[in-house]
Amino acid sequence: MLTPEYLQHAAEGAEAITEDLHNRIMRKIVKAILTRMERGENYMLTAADKWRIEALQEAGYLLEDIQKEIAKATNQQLSEIKSACVDAGIQTLKWDDAVYKAAGLVPTPLLLSPTLMRVLERDYKATAGTWRNFTRTTAEEAQRLFINELDSAYHRVLSGGESYGAVVADLIEKVSEEGLTVKYPTGYRQSLESATMTIVRTGIAQAACDVSEARMEEMDWDIILVSAHVGARTGDGGQNPGNHLWWQGRFYSRTGKNKKYPNFYEVTGYGTGEGLGGWNCRHSFGSGDGKNNPFDAKNISYADNRKVEEAQKRQRLLERRIRNSKRQIQTLQFAIENASDDETKSKLQCRTEQKANLLSKQNKAYRKFCEDNNLRPYDERLKIAHWDRKQAARAAADARRYQKRKKEKADD
Repeated sequence: MLTPEYLQHAAEGAEAITEDLHNRIMRKIVKAILTRMERGENYMLTAADKWRIEALQEAGYLLEDIQKEIAKATNQQLSEIKSACVDAGIQTLKWDDAVYKAAGLVPTPLLLSPTLMRVLERDYKATAGTWRNFTRTTAEEAQRLFINELDSAYHRVLSGGESYGAVVADLIEKVSEEGLTVKYPTGYRQSLESATMTIVRTGIAQAACDVSEARMEEMDWDIILVSAHVGARTGDGGQNPGNHLWWQGRFYSRTGKNKKYPNFYEVTGYGTGEGLGGWNCRHSFGSGDGKNNPFDAKNISYADNRKVEEAQKRQRLLERRIRNSKRQIQTLQFAIENASDDETKSKLQCRTEQKANLLSKQNKAYRKFCEDNNLRPYDERLKIAHWDRKQAARAAADARRYQKRKKEKADD
């Protein structure tokens, strides 16, 4: 059995790899935009067909570059996912095997069990395959973003109503705000990092659950104990698998033969997306003895749990906003460093200062929200790749410049 805290951090290695990939791809997009746009206003005043053809050609080159970056990251990611699944299997059996040994049984160590290792291998491959699939859509989405924004910029320059530098700066800012997303068949979009966290965390949790289940079958063990935590999702509040608060922290019968305990699969919905071990679920389970239960779920009232659940949702939203602002600032800073046109640099600097000021406000709001709701601030969940002290100091200075300029305008 894994703790909710373990599952909360289980996907961090995979997220870090994805953050780095996101950063590298965004730099390639910005570089391609600047290369195309900074050929000058006169160059843009060419036949629309010629502009479109050349833009599509460069989008093709960009797609190839992005696919190469994804291939590099995939090799790292597959290794990370495999290591995470194996570690989850080892950790979950520490609890389970202690119960078996107390009952006089002798379980085989995970790494020496071909059956359990095959279970891990199956789940690892499924998770890795899902990650591969969504990164393919990411490359296509990045290419679409490049083409669409170039088209928009082209028509704005032709209209003559805006300065060339302002159009380029707007284009870079728009790209930084959109970032890279994963597009699902339903049309729903999710950031690259959020999609990775959901997929990998769910995959790791599923691997641990499957190993526990396989071990129980191997040991012919019936009683299951499900973990519990405050802030569990409540779904519609009914007695169904979508209400994790309802079924957490209790003993169950795996086979349904022991009528003293509820049927594990029927009550928890294990094996479904909404139930235990489903989408982004932080619950786990392991062997139980029917006596020792460290998860005192009876003391978690619906009202208290609901309050924490909603507060944690808000906390995660604030964390996502901070990470998004940092990514946007990184992209704008990179554009400033690589732009050759002075007006473009100046316009980009103004936008960077505005974003930095927003980030400053978001950080303060996050700290206050955590303090007001008795939540621990998770600094590790605010981190993004390549955001070091130097970048943080630069952003803080940009925020101060923005505030100073705003004050000067107000005083005039």
